[in-house]
Amino acid sequence: MKERENIEALFKSLEGSFDLETPSAGHRERFLSRLEAQKDASSGGGGNSWWKTWSIAATIALLLASSVFIFRPEPNMDSQIAKISPEASETTRHFAGLVSLQVQELEQMSTPETKPLIEDTLNQLNQLETDYQKLEQDLIEGGDSKLILSAMITNFQTRIDLLREVMERVEEIKQFKNETYENAII
Repeated sequence: MKERENIEALFKSLEGSFDLETPSAGHRERFLSRLEAQKDASSGGGGNSWWKTWSIAATIALLLASSVFIFRPEPNMDSQIAKISPEASETTRHFAGLVSLQVQELEQMSTPETKPLIEDTLNQLNQLETDYQKLEQDLIEGGDSKLILSAMITNFQTRIDLLREVMERVEEIKQFKNETYENAII
């Protein structure tokens, strides 16, 4: 409501100062011809058309180039470690294969008597794997590489020792069970 009063007050204050004269003859045609001339100069005949084309092409090129950097896949952990220390990468593959084989062998030895021991061992191995992944991340982030590589090897040695010890225990449990069974039969 207040705005309407302001507008009416503005028009009342400007009353009598409006330009009421009629434009001269041919004004409309002159205006339209100038408008057309300006339009032709900016689009077809002028030098701005190449500028628009190049700016569009440059924008597309910039978008494509930036998408390459934004959407490129991150190298995986193994390839990053191989760049830092090829020997560590090779050692990691060797130890990982050895641990994997021993885990499969341990799982095949599972019986109802040994199942809790084996499950506990697998949980401990998972924790050691989590620790190992943290060490890998520390290595990539630029920590003391000799110290971290030593810790990584120790982690694998711990896993292998754990697996050997558990496999020996599983064998002892099996022998004890067989001896108990033989004594019960006699």
